[in-house]
Amino acid sequence: MKNVKLVTLAATVLLAGGLLTACGADKKEDTASSSSTTEQSSSTKSSKADAFTGATAGTDNAETLAKGLAANGAWLNALTKDTTSSEDITVDGTFKNEEGKEARELALYLSDPDTHKPTETYTLTVPKLIVNSPNFGIAQGTVKGDVEVNAEGFHMEGTGKVEGNVTFKTQELKDAYDKLPADQKGTITGSVEVAK
Repeated sequence: MKNVKLVTLAATVLLAGGLLTACGADKKEDTASSSSTTEQSSSTKSSKADAFTGATAGTDNAETLAKGLAANGAWLNALTKDTTSSEDITVDGTFKNEEGKEARELALYLSDPDTHKPTETYTLTVPKLIVNSPNFGIAQGTVKGDVEVNAEGFHMEGTGKVEGNVTFKTQELKDAYDKLPADQKGTITGSVEVAK
């Protein structure tokens, strides 16, 4: 009788231990799976956030905008109202947009969340905007000041406008701009020339 009780007790302990181990293993797998899903979700959110850093909320501060357009800034930067900088702003660095294409953009507008069409445009007043990033575009609004273009692919989108002079570093850069379709050339009120 003692042997039967001992065997029953041992079997119960082994069975309970096996169940605890199995539950623990499932829990670890669930935790790992959940952790992996969370990491993937965070990674996806993070990469989307990185792509739109400086643009989702935008800024109305010239210093913040200058940081966003610097070499360690973001590919897409935006204003939320008319903004004035007393100093030149330099657009530096090579960036890729969310589609993986080399691009850089200064969005000077507010868009309707449903139609994505501009509902309001803004003006950046700056002594000079110096463009060193390839494929830089001024979208919709106005840059009031001169623009110095030192990289290929400069363009404007929609109602993009420069109230000032645009100077290209080389004839090749100007020629490439001249060949753009009208909807990518925007409006320039000053001279368009090659640096001397």
